[in-house]
This record gives sequence, C-alpha cells and structure tokens, in this order.
Amino acid sequence: MKPKPLVFIALAATILHCSDVSETQVVEPLRVENADLGIAIAELPEPFSVVEASGPTLELTAAGDAGSGTVIITAGPEEAFGINLVTAVKERKAIFESAPDGHYFGNRELGTPHGTAFTARGAYTGESGPVEETWVYSIHPGANRLLTITYTYPPGESEVRVNQLLLLLGEIEGLGEGEGEGFENQSGGDT
Repeated sequence: MKPKPLVFIALAATILHCSDVSETQVVEPLRVENADLGIAIAELPEPFSVVEASGPTLELTAAGDAGSGTVIITAGPEEAFGINLVTAVKERKAIFESAPDGHYFGNRELGTPHGTAFTARGAYTGESGPVEETWVYSIHPGANRLLTITYTYPPGESEVRVNQLLLLLGEIEGLGEGEGEGFENQSGGDT
C-alpha cells in the first residue's frame, strides 16, 4: 500500500509543532496614565519611554542621533471661561526671544482629536548648552484646562522630533476615555 501524501503532511506538521522553534512574542502597547493630569497616553509611541508618570507632570524621554530629548506634559487649572491658545503662543514667543541666544522659529495650528492646538518652536542656550524646544498648547481632552506639552531636544533635530511629538499628541486622551488608573502596561504588570 502506497503512503498517502496527506499522512506525510500531517507528520511534518506534528514534528514542526513539537520542535523547539521559538515563537514570536507580541509586545503589548504601553498605556501611560496620570490621574493628577487627568490624561492617558493610549499607546506610548516609539522612541519614548517613561521617566515619571505621577504627580503634576508626566515626563518622557526619547533617544536621538545628537542626544536624548525630554517631554514634559502639564495641565493648568480648570478654567471657568475659554482658554486663549493664541495668547499662550505669544507669551512663549516672548520667552524664546528674551532667552540667552534665543530665537523664535514660528508656530503652527494643528487639528487634533480634541480640537485645535498650536505649536511654538524656538531655540536658546540653556544651562547645558544650546537646545531647541517645541511647545504644544491644547485644550485638555477631558476638562476646560490648558494642556501643555514641551519637547526639549538637541539643536538640528526638529523635523524628527516634531514628528515624534505629533504622534504622541495623537495618543493623548482624557482619563474618562480610557481604562484603569496609574501607570500600567496592558500586558497586566505594573511598571
């Protein structure tokens, strides 16, 4: 009796299944929450990693070709009336221009899932040398609060860093929109 090809296929599949072949592990996206700010980052985009996720600021870091960058996210107090994002940009422009070796590079209006946001970008000489910064001013996704995101990075990396910042901005949501509390990895372990 001639062996059937189906038997060989089943035998090969059984051998392969039982062999020591390492399986690809799926890395769950990291969700970062800050109850004091009332926000979450639904999926922390690369290359960011968390430095501090509790208290009145959320701090992230990101490696780059010329050195690391730092993101600081803060939220102002609840406002009874509207928040003027344009005024915040004008104030930041004045701060850039008055800083040592300060330059203001301009601003952009952005459309976000939570409404309009504005950027202000500039450079100055800080305590450890020249830096560039991009500030994003937005209305908090869950309250009438000013949400401010500051990204400080080495000079000359603004194109890459601004793109990273825009990816991060797209992941920010109000805590009422997400799940859980604290800084938690979706795979279940607290970090």
